Amino acid sequence: MDSVSTRPDYTFFLPQNLKVNMDVKFSLDNYVRYVESDNETDKERHKGQFLKDIKNRIKDVTTRDYINPQENTLDYVLVFIPNEHIYSFIHENDRTILDEALRSKVILCSPLTLYAVLAVIRQAVDNFNLERTASEILSLLGAFNKQWSMFLKSLEKVGKKIEEAQEEFESLSTTRRNQLERPLRQIEEMRRQKGVDINLMTGEMPPESSDIEDDKNSGTI
Repeated sequence: MDSVSTRPDYTFFLPQNLKVNMDVKFSLDNYVRYVESDNETDKERHKGQFLKDIKNRIKDVTTRDYINPQENTLDYVLVFIPNEHIYSFIHENDRTILDEALRSKVILCSPLTLYAVLAVIRQAVDNFNLERTASEILSLLGAFNKQWSMFLKSLEKVGKKIEEAQEEFESLSTTRRNQLERPLRQIEEMRRQKGVDINLMTGEMPPESSDIEDDKNSGTI
């Protein structure tokens, strides 16, 4: 009977009596400390410890009996990361972790990529001789996970730039415009008080001045 320490958290049963195991015991303590800390030195320390925790978890998973050909398991084991932001955070701060995991036959999965991985595995089992192609397929899935993370990161950056451009446009069309027009309105008011006829805001002559110019042109004055 399997001991609790080596028993996988989840086992996905596949056609042809195959299965793939998944571990979900993922420590987030140092990540939480990183997010909550206001001190930059402490944040860097907690971030480094969190990345170290991930590497240790990958090593720990490989020492367990999650990959066991006698039990008809695939050659890879899944490790579930429970949050998309954390998955992106890992890739952004240490891009070697995903590659190191793949070399150890460990695939890190986020909530979104997990369903994609399982769907492709199931389809592969249905259509191919998975015993001979599992390693290659799952290696490609690992590459897919990596590219998906990069896509999400780039998409988030584009969204932020669009929001920043919108905010800047609103600032130009409201605050900055009002600040530019305010002194002009003040000068215009001063000109009216002094009897100067040109409107600085519109560039038009007032009706009284226009009548005088017309009289001059007609020779009546």
